[in-house]
Amino acid sequence: MKIKWEYTTLKIATDFRFFSGTDFDTNQLEKELNEYGAAGWELVSIFDIEKVKGGSKFVVAVLKRPKESIH
Repeated sequence: MKIKWEYTTLKIATDFRFFSGTDFDTNQLEKELNEYGAAGWELVSIFDIEKVKGGSKFVVAVLKRPKESIH
C-alpha cells in the first residue's frame, strides 16, 4: 500500500534589524520542532523568506507525517 502524507508549515519570525541583519532564536525553533516531532511530524525542509538588505524576516519549516487512514 502506498503511503499518503499530510504536510504542515511553521513560519517563525526573526529579529531582523535593518543595519545589523538577522538574529534568530535557534532555541525557539528547536523547541517547536521537538513539539511537532513528538506528534509524529518530520522536518522536510527549512528556508528563509522575505530577504531584505542581507537578512531575512522569517524562516519557514515544512514538515510531513503519514496520513492516518480511516477504515
